[in-house]
Amino acid sequence: MVEQAAQDYAKIIKSIDLEKEISPICTNIDDMLTRLDEFEAVLGSVRAETNSMIGNHVCGILSFSNHFNELRERVDKLEHFVNIVKDNLDEVESSVDIAEQELNVTDYSLRGLILKPLKAKLTAPDALGTEVKSNLIDGEFKAVPIFKSDDYFGKLETSSANNTS
Repeated sequence: MVEQAAQDYAKIIKSIDLEKEISPICTNIDDMLTRLDEFEAVLGSVRAETNSMIGNHVCGILSFSNHFNELRERVDKLEHFVNIVKDNLDEVESSVDIAEQELNVTDYSLRGLILKPLKAKLTAPDALGTEVKSNLIDGEFKAVPIFKSDDYFGKLETSSANNTS
């Protein structure tokens, strides 16, 4: 029985063509190695190109670093200016709201203009017992102080001053 099994295994081993079975595997391995070499070459060229680009841009960034502080200061000044304009606009809007209340102008539509006299009588401060805010100081209108752009951007020279040179 053992001898029979050994003979059967010997026949199977002799009947197998190892060259025929291993050849496709070797071909696939060679193809994979070729693709791996191509990938390595592409990766190397990308790495070289990346290094040169980084080198060029880092030099540019480092040369511009002196201007970054100036740019930062300009941005900070612009933010400060925008905040001042916003605050100024808020004050002007508040003053306009008060003036509209004093003149009973709250609705700019045709309907509001027709019904304005009726609304004025219904919402009069004496009837409601509330005090209306006023823009008047000592009986005179005092405008809200508005920023001067020259304080932030410098004065522009007139063309006549340039022509005298």
